[in-house]
Amino acid sequence: MMRWLSRWYVRLGLWLTGIGLFGVLWPALEITRFIIEPENRWKVFLQLGVLHGSWLLFPLIAEAALILRDRARRRHWRRATGAALVLLLAVVAVWARFVEPRMLVVRTTVVPAPIDLDIALVSDIHIGAYTRSDKLQQLVEKLNAMHVDLVVFAGDLTYDPPRDLARALAPLRQLDQPMYAVLGNHDVQLPGPPVQGDIRAVLAGAPVIFIEHRVVDFPKFRLAGLYDYWTALDDTRFLRALPHDKPLLVLMHQPHSLRELRGVDFTLAMAGHTHGGQVALPWLTAAVFKAERDEIYIDGLYDTPLGPLFVTRGVGVTGMPMRLFCPPTIDRIELRRHVR
Repeated sequence: MMRWLSRWYVRLGLWLTGIGLFGVLWPALEITRFIIEPENRWKVFLQLGVLHGSWLLFPLIAEAALILRDRARRRHWRRATGAALVLLLAVVAVWARFVEPRMLVVRTTVVPAPIDLDIALVSDIHIGAYTRSDKLQQLVEKLNAMHVDLVVFAGDLTYDPPRDLARALAPLRQLDQPMYAVLGNHDVQLPGPPVQGDIRAVLAGAPVIFIEHRVVDFPKFRLAGLYDYWTALDDTRFLRALPHDKPLLVLMHQPHSLRELRGVDFTLAMAGHTHGGQVALPWLTAAVFKAERDEIYIDGLYDTPLGPLFVTRGVGVTGMPMRLFCPPTIDRIELRRHVR
């Protein structure tokens, strides 16, 4: 049996069969489940091919390990090095595709502020082609287990969303306390289908409160929401006109919206959108964001010239279905009047 499998044409046939099943047939059967603009169907088909075709990493690891063992036994060290490199890259890819995206960590950051307040900040769930409802269920259970004063969501509920949006977003109805939310660029057709109306409809009656271009007055602070930066719908004069008797928190999707807060007296601005880079490599990720997006605020707390900004890593994925050195995160922000 092993001698038969070792023949190159048999292995090639098995690989082609696997690619056909996982990279072509499975995506073809599944693509009808999602709301996709016609011009993006090939893009989504290729993304689903990558998502499901990545299961072939496991036989690739097995084959690379067998080749490495055989070449090392024969002392073919140069060839063994190539097999070892393939094995290493495949193992890293398995971690980035199957392990790290399934994680959900809580990161705590203490921020000096004129108020004591515990906030759970999440963003970029991206329910759709890559991220399914089980991830949203995991998030809701984690949020319900936390003891915080405020839960906020910084946009992008969807990414090529499923046609049964009500079922996909149903876990949000299990939240134990209100989640104040703004929508992101993928929710408002920048890019992606315009599903903001559908999102609001299916979440009617759920403990999700959308606050774009609104101010919510709490006894000890105010919370304001902005539209996604790419919509260019915000006129922040309504924030500059607020009295200065309470700390103001600002919730937005993109860090670029910070530019709209010039002249606004705010205690903390909170954003998502960047996914922390999703694949966070020292220096390289920051350089790519700066070059391609003119973005310097990617992950964590920043003391900007306009005021404090916190950018969360988000929960889901876009582009490639992987995370590396950047696990899905709920950020617990502890505003404190007295910081040691």
